[in-house]
Amino acid sequence: MTQTLPIPFYILCGSLGAGKTTLLMRLLEHWNSRGHKVGVLMNEAGEVSIDGPRAGTIAEQVLNLAGGCICCDTKDDLAWSIAQLVQDYESTVIVLECSGMADPAEVVDAVTDVYVSRMAKLERIFAMLHPVPLPETGMAELVTRNAIRYADDLILNKRDLYIPGHWEQFRENITRLNPYGRLWETNHARLDVTTLLAAPATRTVPTNVSFGKRLAADERHEARAPHHPMVTTVRLPKPLDRTKFMEWTKSLPEGIERAKGFFRFAGEPELQEFQFFPPRTSTIAPVMLLDEPDHVLVLIGREYDQALWRASLLACLAQ
Repeated sequence: MTQTLPIPFYILCGSLGAGKTTLLMRLLEHWNSRGHKVGVLMNEAGEVSIDGPRAGTIAEQVLNLAGGCICCDTKDDLAWSIAQLVQDYESTVIVLECSGMADPAEVVDAVTDVYVSRMAKLERIFAMLHPVPLPETGMAELVTRNAIRYADDLILNKRDLYIPGHWEQFRENITRLNPYGRLWETNHARLDVTTLLAAPATRTVPTNVSFGKRLAADERHEARAPHHPMVTTVRLPKPLDRTKFMEWTKSLPEGIERAKGFFRFAGEPELQEFQFFPPRTSTIAPVMLLDEPDHVLVLIGREYDQALWRASLLACLAQ
């Protein structure tokens, strides 16, 4: 299959022991049968990858990001690994299996880097879950809840191991955190992969998939779209007016959770790097890079008006 940039990038995240690698193997078999050259990134917290060799029996190329969590310890390696899969191995699809400790919000941040987004485009986020009590505090709580919140597809696995009453409570907890994602209930990650990967507008609902109870039939597609982490890349053809841009940064809505980019201010020679991050803090600082980057700003969030904030940013261009 011919490689067309940016290639689709899939994230597979979720609970420890939920069956992520089993689903990964089913995805690889599907993509292989359609002629894709699949690149796999395996993130495991230990120093040695345990699941990587299994994926290597099917995938075109497997790169292991072991020895830490992809959202912090090995985050910088992610961009280099994607570049290697795209440029050296000519992958046409990339899938990242996160460790159960990786925060999907940080992974989304890394994948939408200006450099990385030239090569790979975030396509879908799958959260693989099984009915163990959700953590109540600490990093585990943040990671599990972000996996649920960010997912396009919530795959509830190992249904056969739990009595009906417990399963219904588990499902209700998940849909309360994310009423927009498509909800799959299954055992042993047995899914119709073709249907799982199909675009929402053309999806045929099989017997093992349902939707959050809060959505009416005619709301499913429309309501889901704004919930997905929306990534807006705004290219800046001219320098920015400093005064206008500083006012713009103070007006960002709650829906924009992260923003970053490179640009110059009118009348100032230095390249500037902009970062906006929780809890709604921003920094602007001169930066020196070996290569001149694209002058762009990337906005990441949910339920914000992409057209409005693109236009308002472009209104900050120097006249």
